[in-house]
Amino acid sequence: MNDTQKSVLNSLQQQPTHNTTTELAAALGLSRSVTSHYLNQLAAVHKVHKSGGRPVRWSLPEATAPQPDQADPFAYFIGAKGSLHKAIKQCAAAVMYPPNGLGVIITGNSGVGKSYLAQTIVDYARYKGTIAADAPYVVLNCADYANNPELLSSLLFGYVRGAYTGAEKDKEGLLHQADGGYLFLDEIHRLSSENQEKLFSFIDSGFYYRMGDNQTAIHSDVHLLCATTEDPQKVLLTTFRRRSPFA
Repeated sequence: MNDTQKSVLNSLQQQPTHNTTTELAAALGLSRSVTSHYLNQLAAVHKVHKSGGRPVRWSLPEATAPQPDQADPFAYFIGAKGSLHKAIKQCAAAVMYPPNGLGVIITGNSGVGKSYLAQTIVDYARYKGTIAADAPYVVLNCADYANNPELLSSLLFGYVRGAYTGAEKDKEGLLHQADGGYLFLDEIHRLSSENQEKLFSFIDSGFYYRMGDNQTAIHSDVHLLCATTEDPQKVLLTTFRRRSPFA
């Protein structure tokens, strides 16, 4: 199998629902006639199946068809080809942005699917291999602790013994738990300005400090996802917003 045949086959694997000759040619950047030529070659050796209708549609034999967990998660996201096309492209670009990706701030009213989009972003990162298949995905709703910013800070960054009354032993925070994966902070607008600043410092440097210890910097490779029902321009600090695209 030559390189062009492999490219044609790979394109069909990546977009199994856009499988006419014209659609595959557009995806590959080849002419329709050239694409048809290679598809017919692959069909002759039973690498692809050719439908008998019009327009002709191509598919993989059942044994080689990608399983759902092997396919692009965004391909099945409602609106990915329509109203959410731009947002999905931004999310995909954020995952792949060199060298380690970008965080994403997801905006929208309650119930529109912000948490589902966050999960899909993580699935896409696993699909693309930017994080390990078993990388952690940790979720925190900031609204649950909005009235206690110190407790929220201790949850995020961890603390050392004696950091506050009741801190009887060292404890790691969510930034440690999510190391190598994603941390999703829902209702991010409920995060205090001080905690936003601390989180920005972590985004900027990759290091953070546990409560009660300003001397020992801890490194963590965490990708941040945030969601809010509010206008980010009004509720998030400029330093925090500028590091994350909106979706």
